[in-house]
Amino acid sequence: MDHEISIFIKYLDGKADPDEKRQLVAYLKSNASAREELKAAYRQWTDEQGRLFDPYPSLDRVLQKVSGRRRFSLPAFAMAIAAAALTAILIVPAFLKQQKPAAVTAETELYTWPESDEPTVLLPDGRTIRSEAIEMQVSCTRGGIRVDGRDYSSTASPKSSCMISIPYGHRACVQFADGSLVRMNSHSRMVFPCSFGKERNVRMTGEALFDVSHDEGRPFTVELDAIKVRVLGTRFLVSDYAGQTNRVALVSGSVNVSRGNSLSQSVTLVPNQMYTLDDNGKVNVEDVPDWRGLLDWADGVYRADGTSMKDLLAYLSRYYGEKVECDEAVADIPCTGTLYLRSTLSDMLSELSVIFPIKGRKQNGVWSVSRISE
Repeated sequence: MDHEISIFIKYLDGKADPDEKRQLVAYLKSNASAREELKAAYRQWTDEQGRLFDPYPSLDRVLQKVSGRRRFSLPAFAMAIAAAALTAILIVPAFLKQQKPAAVTAETELYTWPESDEPTVLLPDGRTIRSEAIEMQVSCTRGGIRVDGRDYSSTASPKSSCMISIPYGHRACVQFADGSLVRMNSHSRMVFPCSFGKERNVRMTGEALFDVSHDEGRPFTVELDAIKVRVLGTRFLVSDYAGQTNRVALVSGSVNVSRGNSLSQSVTLVPNQMYTLDDNGKVNVEDVPDWRGLLDWADGVYRADGTSMKDLLAYLSRYYGEKVECDEAVADIPCTGTLYLRSTLSDMLSELSVIFPIKGRKQNGVWSVSRISE
């Protein structure tokens, strides 16, 4: 199994080639004992690390698919491989010494759970709660969690963590027991404790607007992939989408932004400032002259003031995770007004076609927007 372990590690580092990925798929399909060993070792690892959130049910689901109970797909395997690779470090002590458990844990919690077309809450005991709302409403309660007005009790420790996963075209409003409020944007995930103790820490990927209740004795920390934000009480925006520049924008109060745990590279922002970190590790701090467009999604709208149709369609493409192309005759149409964000791109284009002389057509997974005669 040493060869497969080395491929697991390569995959975790992002270095496995397509042939090696296929080898892993074939190995897991053909070797039932290896799958059981993987699950047992993973359970042992989570116990030894004393982790409060256990994504083990997601690993179990993927292994069930591999074993033939469901059709196995490479994307699902890709989401689980990071968790599977953690098993490898149990068997290679030298590799284990080089790891930072906290970082690996955060990556596993946010990325191993399979994607869903609906907003989803994952409870500490592995139960999933799905919502049909465009904006899911979540609040932490003394006995568990409330989703869209319905209470779900939890027998886990109050310090145990939940995860929220928001797909394209949806949002969430999360109320913590301390009064802090988080508005999560499309295609975002967050891991948070059922109730805060001496510290208030959450981890997330995607984009969110935080309104943090002031508490002098309990700083609030938001951990992203490459940066960490520390506050006592304030309003700020964080964005950590894959392939895009990381950013933190401060609306009011004060925040301290650092690269990971490196306090020596920290920056303290004042209101109307934005911190950005690009893929090359370059940090920049600039003023925010206009909040329009940065925070409108939290209200479920897109506000246009002479915006070109091309720019509007580019925004909708990012929000819904679908590719959109437009003809030159459409690109420069000026758009002014408030557009309410619907659950699907198809609905949005239908609404736009009522206002503007355009039509949308989807072919081979790509939306084409063209002009029609007025």
